[in-house]
Parts: sequence; structure tokens; C-alpha cells
Amino acid sequence: MKFAQEYQKHLAQDGYPPHWVASAISYRQLKKCIKKVQKELSELGLDGETLSEALRSQYVLSGCENGSVKGQFVPKLLVAVDEATGEPLDAKLAPETRTFLQELAVSQQLSDTRITDVSTDLSSRRSSSDDESSLESQEYRTIKMIEVPLSSDSEFFSMLQDELSGLTELQEQEKFQLNRQVLALSHAVAKITESSSSKSKHDLQQWRKIFELYLSGNIFFSTAEQDHGAHNYAKAHQRLQKFTKDLNSQVKMTVFKRKESQVFLQQFLSINLELLQNLKYQEMNFTAMNKILKKFDKRTSLSVQPNFPPTLSSTLLSQSTSKAICASLSTSLISLIPQIDDYLCPVCFSLAWRPVRLRCQHVFCIRCLIVLQREGQDHCPLCRGCVVIEADVDNLDDDMAKFMRKWFPGDVKAKQKENERATAIDLYGPAYDTKCCVM
Repeated sequence: MKFAQEYQKHLAQDGYPPHWVASAISYRQLKKCIKKVQKELSELGLDGETLSEALRSQYVLSGCENGSVKGQFVPKLLVAVDEATGEPLDAKLAPETRTFLQELAVSQQLSDTRITDVSTDLSSRRSSSDDESSLESQEYRTIKMIEVPLSSDSEFFSMLQDELSGLTELQEQEKFQLNRQVLALSHAVAKITESSSSKSKHDLQQWRKIFELYLSGNIFFSTAEQDHGAHNYAKAHQRLQKFTKDLNSQVKMTVFKRKESQVFLQQFLSINLELLQNLKYQEMNFTAMNKILKKFDKRTSLSVQPNFPPTLSSTLLSQSTSKAICASLSTSLISLIPQIDDYLCPVCFSLAWRPVRLRCQHVFCIRCLIVLQREGQDHCPLCRGCVVIEADVDNLDDDMAKFMRKWFPGDVKAKQKENERATAIDLYGPAYDTKCCVM
């Protein structure tokens, strides 16, 4: 299936809102503009072979400076001519095209010499092509660029730039709407977590497990060393499916005691689906833009794609949108439910039960600190400061301990039992941990 048909099929069947479909790149209309450009060039005798092989020409987009766009950019086809005669350089052109270009040079006040005036000189140059002095005179003659007026290419780029600007505006609107949804959801979840009722405490723990699973999924964005940055649609779709599957497989995780929590969970999933759809839409338009520019170059031989402003093409990548929304989710919503990974002891990598805050402000669980003191290690494992031996009961962080009992009650109890068992083994030896049977 041709790209144009596939593109229109996705726009019609992928469930995009009507205003998204209306704002998408009009691929077929731009193809019609390319045909107009091709026809206009052909009428001037400037077919693809002539532009790519015979003429010294350059195609530029004025209004673009250092890769950025200031206002409406205008395409220009520039052709090299001899400043003295207005003659096109190294051009195996039809007589009509040669006459057109030189008359164009004369009209742009590069020369007042006509082809008829230099025909004798041109023939003498051709007949004496083996003469070294003649070759040198051709090589060092002054070159000027003249502009070949085209109208159809201006129509093409005006349409393309307007559509890219519209897509940029649409993306900003969608980003604003998604941020509003995230903030509204965060306020709603905050009301649940602030309550001290048993139902709220139960739901709070459920939300914590859900967000732990969500963060570990790295759906739209990852900070891992081997998988760094924003994900494309294919990877994000795969990871969102895995998150949803894992969430549904752990039925207990989605069982809430307050009806509002179930509604909020559906809203949370809906935000992620909208973000995924936005990512797919923008990638599809980005592909359409690249293909239409490639087709423009192929049919006209004007080579505009390498010079196309990167600031315009980059606006079609909604990775910035996904990154912004993920940041909003983290700061506005997920941060409401503290994650256990932020409260782990850097020595045993489990919850820092009875946390001890050293003078260097690094926090460790009490058992790990006692072990370090017994071994005579005075250097902090993180900053290497000499602060371990001096720590005593005054270094216990009671506020942090209270905070962890509130947010991680199950993990606190598990760590407490583990520490009690380890302490008993220290006192009574390994035999304490051996199961025995009294007959």
C-alpha cells in the first residue's frame, strides 16, 4: 500500500479527534503542488537532469538563519552566470533556456551584454578549447548568482510551513490539556491520601504499589544508562501494554475500598492512552513531512531536504510532550505517594528502619551503622567523611522514622523482624536460626 493511502487510512481509522485530522499534514495536496513545481521547471527547460548535472545551481530557503525560522521563509532557485556576459556556466542547455537565463541576468542588472553580442566570442572559445590561456580565462571569470522566479514552490512551502505551525500549536494545546488533567487527578488523589480512615490507608498502599509498577515500567521516558531518553510510539505502546497486563494480573493491587479510587485509576490509565495516541499522531506527521520533502527533491532535483529548518521538523516529535507530561505525573501525582526506593539504606538496600542521619546528612539504617562502628570504619560509605564513629542516639531521625511507619507500615514491620532475627544471631550464634524439634 502506498504511503498516501496508508496515511489517510490511519487518520480515518485510528480514532483521532476531528480537529487532529483537520490539522494533519495534507500529503495529497502537497503532492499536487510538487507536480506544479515540476511542470513549471520543465516549461523553463530546467528538468531534473539539467539542474543536477548541467547547471551550477543552488536552492535555498530565505528567512532561515542558523537552522531557525524567522517569519515566513521563501524558497529561491539561484543559478550561476558569468558576470560579464550573463551566460550560464557549464550548461548544456537548450537555446531557449540559455536565452531565458541570460535575459534574466540582464534584467537583474548583472550584465548589459546579450548572447547575440558574444556569439562570436563563445564560438572562438569552443574552437580553441585546447588553448591553455583560453581555459584559464574561463576558469577565473567572475561568477554571480541570479534568482530564477518560481511561483509553485512558494505555494508548496507556504502550505507546508503553515501546517507545521498549526501542528506545533496543536501540540501545545494538547500538552496544556493533559497537564490540567494530571493536576486535577493529583488533587483528587491527595484528598484520599490525607484522610486518616482505614479505607484511605488501604487505598493509599494500593496507589503506592501501582505507582511503583508504573515507574519501573519506564513507559514513555527512561533515565537508565542503556535506555536513556524518550521512547518512540512502538516502544511506549509495548511498555504500556505490559504495565496494563501486569496491573490486571495482580488483582489485589486494583481492589480499592473507596469507589473514588477506582474512578481515579481509570483516569490515570486514560491520560496515558491519550499521551500514547498523541505520540503516534506526531510521529505519523513527522514521517509524512520527511516523505513529502524526499518526494519534492526526487521529482524536482532541487535538494531542499538537507537545508530544511530543523526547528520546524523537530516540532513534530512529541517526545518533548511525553517528557513534559511524565515530569508532571512525577511531580504532581506520583510524588503524593512516597516510593520506598527513596528511603532505602545505601548499605543493605532495604528500608532504612530506625534511620540514623549522620553529620554529613546521609541516612543509614541503625543496624548497618552499628556494624560499621563495630568494624571500626569511620568513613561514610557515600561521601567518605569521618562521621560514622561519632554517631550516637542523638543521630536517630525520629521524624523520618514516623514518616516511614505511616507510609510503609508493612515494610517497617518486615525490616524490624529481620533486624531482631539478625541481632539474636549476633547474641546466640548461628544455631539460633536453626529450626529444631522438641520430642
